Amino acid sequence: MSEPNDLIKISGCDNHQRLGDVIFVHGLDGNARSTWHPKGRVDDDDFWPNWLGQELPDLGIWSLSYKVEPFKWKGETMPLVDRATNTLAILDINKIGNRPLIFITHSLGGLLVKQMLRHGLDYGSPRWKPIVEQTKGVIFLSTPHSGSNLASWIKHIGKFLQPTISVEELEANHNRLRELNEVYRNHEYLSQIPIEVYCEKYKTKGILVVDETSANPGIKGVTPIPMDYDHISICRPESPQSMIYRRVKRFIEEHLRSPLQPISPEALGTRTLQPETWQDEQTQMSKKKL
Repeated sequence: MSEPNDLIKISGCDNHQRLGDVIFVHGLDGNARSTWHPKGRVDDDDFWPNWLGQELPDLGIWSLSYKVEPFKWKGETMPLVDRATNTLAILDINKIGNRPLIFITHSLGGLLVKQMLRHGLDYGSPRWKPIVEQTKGVIFLSTPHSGSNLASWIKHIGKFLQPTISVEELEANHNRLRELNEVYRNHEYLSQIPIEVYCEKYKTKGILVVDETSANPGIKGVTPIPMDYDHISICRPESPQSMIYRRVKRFIEEHLRSPLQPISPEALGTRTLQPETWQDEQTQMSKKKL
């Protein structure tokens, strides 16, 4: 039995010759399996992580499991920055970063991946840098880059419900999200990672959880694609013929094998090599690999 915080193997993960990895990352009150299942089940494999594994057998398909509860009576949760560090440790122990990598995220899961990639650069750990460097793309499904109206509403009525730190951080225009959004979209390296953004158009129990404004990461050339789903169904395609499934599969095929771009010392902010020296070092590393 896996731990509550772990990387769940879906398909192809034990193939040491695999060409890359795809990791699903759920959001608030989510689950590593039911979040992605068309009927919300945890006990069968008829869901799109496994469909991808069947159609792309040379890839490892994983799903991140972590605790992120909306209310304290259901359990405590970590602040986003701490969860990001925890996630980097989970990926590292599973040797993620040895191959090209793509993340498929829902809601808060997209914020977690953004914070995690930023940590991988800010901390400059030699074990975490490859995770960032190998990230070839991120899919954002209804990610509230500038916060959620639902979180603001929950906080408003939450005197009795006692929302967790995760709900508080998701509040519309929360300073933590504004700072993360500004850093990510203006960062020399992070803003160049290919992404696709999808947003819900239907309300969930009367509330549009993530509107188009918040779903927009503000990165040049990226347009959120409106979908005929609510916040829950947008990450639960019903078949491989679903538009989201087909587009995500194409995104993986197009970007997972694209040439790697090394992270410059300017982007890392932790080294003082001059550009000429850095280029010479990269040339020597390439010769060693050959």
